[in-house]
Amino acid sequence: MKRAEPSLVLVLMTMCSTSILCSEYAVTAVPSAVERTTSLMIRGGWLFDSISDERRPNNGIFIQDGIIKAIDVSKTVPTTTDTTIIELNDQQTIMSGLIDLHAHYNFDFLDQGRVEEVASNGLVFLANGITTTWSAGEFNPERIIEQRHLIDSGQAIGPRLLSSGPYFGGFRCEYNVRVAADDCSAWPNDISDQEIRDEVDYWTQKGISSIKIKQATPHEMRVIIDQAQKNSLTTTGHLANYEVEYDVSTEDAIRMGIDRIEHQLMLALSAETADPQELASIISLMIEHQVFYGANLQMYGSVNLRTKYASDMLWVDEAKYFTPYARQLLQKRGPPPPESDWPEYHQRVIELMALYEAGGGNLLVAGTDEPVYTTLLPGFAYHRELFALNKAGLPLSVVLKAATINGARALGIDSDVGSIQEEKIADLIIINGNPLSDIKHVRNIDTVIKNGIMHTPKSLLNAAEGTIGPQSDLDHSRWILNILPLR
Repeated sequence: MKRAEPSLVLVLMTMCSTSILCSEYAVTAVPSAVERTTSLMIRGGWLFDSISDERRPNNGIFIQDGIIKAIDVSKTVPTTTDTTIIELNDQQTIMSGLIDLHAHYNFDFLDQGRVEEVASNGLVFLANGITTTWSAGEFNPERIIEQRHLIDSGQAIGPRLLSSGPYFGGFRCEYNVRVAADDCSAWPNDISDQEIRDEVDYWTQKGISSIKIKQATPHEMRVIIDQAQKNSLTTTGHLANYEVEYDVSTEDAIRMGIDRIEHQLMLALSAETADPQELASIISLMIEHQVFYGANLQMYGSVNLRTKYASDMLWVDEAKYFTPYARQLLQKRGPPPPESDWPEYHQRVIELMALYEAGGGNLLVAGTDEPVYTTLLPGFAYHRELFALNKAGLPLSVVLKAATINGARALGIDSDVGSIQEEKIADLIIINGNPLSDIKHVRNIDTVIKNGIMHTPKSLLNAAEGTIGPQSDLDHSRWILNILPLR
């Protein structure tokens, strides 16, 4: 590919240990001449537009002021002197930027709860081609919102941050709550309907994009969904609790109007304990109500998948993006146990494939669900998820759509992103290879384009290296979860 270099000039990166908003953590960038150009012409190579199931020759994509203005543009179309022309080779494919529907920015280094770090983590997401993230439940929403403002104003670099605000339900108290009946000062058992509605309204005004419900009672969920709908927000739910029970069943949540389901469709921990009629009933309801599903297979497979497919799932030294002190803390903790054993993982695969085979391929979305307790990062985990979805049996075109247009539709932003179409935002990735022959080619990214601005993964990753986590034993305060009471 021919282009001007460099595509990214990083001018400031400082660390902070005291500010809870921590805007000092932002990576500020001054765009180079390439990034300042008002128009791009991308020619050659191949195009996967997330609408068709096939890729086709790319005759030309014209981008102006961050918007895709024309597709299949003839080479005879004149360009101005300030148009940057990118020539792809025959081995390259351009596709829509990826969307993570379950992107956690939180880390637990000290065994004192999960807290958000957005700036460097965001660079890793973006370097992996993930141009939009929705953070499915936040413990420090103000950090997400602050970084979003910096990115949107051009003061920092990162993916499009679609936030969720705090968890709606008892999981605001993290693992102190195992079931909805447990009390949480941030979501008390006697929370009133009006308090729930006020919370939805408050975070809507803060600019959240969708709501995450976890460890809520059926009545609480019904109120949350009703108020979310009044605010034109979508909702998703983690429905099973940590006693392997439902706080709210999948079928009840669907009938209440939930928009997405996460993790699992039923409680069964193996195919032997699963009821096929129950699964068929759930899938029928999901298709009838067009409820999206994020299976988070790489999380369920976790250690087992990474052991079985080591070279396919671990291709980068992800530990180098943590501070040396943080690496020591994580390595001292040691490897975690598997999130689930093989029988439960295979049951999740059965559910996923049953939904697909019933005609629900358009309802599948991709999300990592990777709160970090190890030296692995969610930006790279996204490609582990794509690999796992394909290994489960989904065709490659279905996986690519789950990663792009389906995610956009699930969040109600498909008029802006998720596919390569005229008048959409120019969120694109240029990869070396054919993603319809091998899903691992999607991780071989040459260029990331967000809002029409080009970035090289290498520059983004270089900026993030050695920055995530506390610097020393004197830098613990911002890495400890502080749960604020609702009242």
